[in-house]
Amino acid sequence: MRTYMVIPTYWTGPKGAWDEGDKVFDHPTPIDEYGTLGRTLKSLKILENKDFTLIILGVVTNPRYEDDMRRRLTEIISSIKIPVDTILITEKEVTAIREIMCKGFDDAGILSLKNYSSIRNMCLFFPYLLGADIAVLIDDDEIFEDPRFMNKATEFIGRRFYGNTIDGVAGYYLNEDNEYYDKVNIAPWMTYWDRFGDKREAFDKIIGSDPRLKKTPFAFGGAMVIHRNLFRIVPFDPNITRGEDTDYVLNARIFGFNFYLDNTLAIKHLPPPKKHTIWKRFREDIYRFLYDKSKFDNQEETTNLHKVMPEDFDPYPGEFLKPDLGDKIFKTNIILALNYLTDGDVEACKETIRNIYLARYDAIPHYNTYKKYLAFQKEWRALLERTKDFAKDELMGILNRCIIVKHDKYQMEKTKFLKKSGIAQNLQFRKIELFKTFNKTQLRKLFYVSDVVTMKKDSYVFKSGETDGNIYIIISGAMEILKQERTSQKLMQVALLQQGEHFNESAIFFDTPHTVTIRAITDVELFRIDKTKALELMKEDCDFAAKLLWRISSKLSERLSLTTSRFSESQEQASDISDDMQ
Repeated sequence: MRTYMVIPTYWTGPKGAWDEGDKVFDHPTPIDEYGTLGRTLKSLKILENKDFTLIILGVVTNPRYEDDMRRRLTEIISSIKIPVDTILITEKEVTAIREIMCKGFDDAGILSLKNYSSIRNMCLFFPYLLGADIAVLIDDDEIFEDPRFMNKATEFIGRRFYGNTIDGVAGYYLNEDNEYYDKVNIAPWMTYWDRFGDKREAFDKIIGSDPRLKKTPFAFGGAMVIHRNLFRIVPFDPNITRGEDTDYVLNARIFGFNFYLDNTLAIKHLPPPKKHTIWKRFREDIYRFLYDKSKFDNQEETTNLHKVMPEDFDPYPGEFLKPDLGDKIFKTNIILALNYLTDGDVEACKETIRNIYLARYDAIPHYNTYKKYLAFQKEWRALLERTKDFAKDELMGILNRCIIVKHDKYQMEKTKFLKKSGIAQNLQFRKIELFKTFNKTQLRKLFYVSDVVTMKKDSYVFKSGETDGNIYIIISGAMEILKQERTSQKLMQVALLQQGEHFNESAIFFDTPHTVTIRAITDVELFRIDKTKALELMKEDCDFAAKLLWRISSKLSERLSLTTSRFSESQEQASDISDDMQ
């Protein structure tokens, strides 16, 4: 399946300069430094599976740093021999695409880099635009240490597990001590806000125990694997300020999608030290949890949507989405304020007390968060639908100009040998009977598990009595199907195969020895589809399987009737000649 890895990276002014009105991110890299991105990109080399394209999404706290950031990112990328195709996207490309896509429409706000959730949506939008089946979301403060990370990330996604589809897979973070726990010191102010204790319980239950795959109530934004079926329907909620990753799991559940955590899918997380004070970080938690709680509280019975409860997300984040959330916030702020007062930090004490006021009068949304998200989801779907036929060439033109690292793989590799073989000029897949009902995505899936082989005149693809597990399509040249005559035991031509025709479809159903021989009567080039990989695609895509099996069955029936008729006529003629000779 076509896979894109997306890494958003955040940048700010020289020496960390920040002005009122700038976007707020946890630890953006100063434009005069190199930050952690290079470390992440270097670690890509350890991966066994490099069958993916990398998108680096550059974000600045202020537009005036855009050009400096692009130069810095280009410098970083150019200095590292990144082993995969790499595309650099920044506000410049987002703005250009927004001007094309949203002219005359009301959903221009979707294409935005204004906050974490909007940025995560761009981490889904661009893979969708580029035809991805899978989007893998990684952060720029992580390091790959498991060579099989991408093998594991794509192993289960899109398949079924105990009757449910696996629409999203969550990995998890390891700290510098190779533990999955948050590194925090438990303090008295956490008495009623035992977030880390509940997280520890949840992590032990979901990450630290068997089986390998379990439905999860949480996810980590820097280790998320999302299938196209999910991200074309469910976007991140742009109105939540923090915790957009776990909120996404909630939104997926509402729409009936399943998120599983794979307890072998780990990535090393090494973020810079937190700079914000405790009261400020706690304020962010207040807004985050009160927002999600309001989404639960505002749910309505809606056709095709699922009602979810806080208990569905226990122990974390469920414990912070229940009716006693307000009481927890009040008690925790009182204790934290007293701690600050004891230490003589009056200003921090005031801000902590102000948290109580904000929790009651500002943090609780004054609108129906559930309905507002559903409205946004409709806009998201409408926008994605427009990418199919709305200025497609212009959109792809913008992205093609962004590619700064290109390897001979994916479409470049395929284009190279297809042009060499003449298939690009002489054979259109949509005109081949086998593929007429397939959509572009299905054709692309099949394309990437196939290859091209060349054969000389009079050579054999296979002979009678041999087995061959491939389906073949003739790119150029001609072949003949030979069958042994009953009386003379000579090989007799029963069918002629020309360019565009396909054969050996029965390999999908049987592994039995062939009763016919296939021989080239000119030099030929064949498009070869591997049976095992074709069966994997059929398991992943039921519609693809139905179309392929129907076409194969029809062709087999037609060819069987024709071959039987020709062979019978030949046998009758041979019998008549034998009678005459007697």
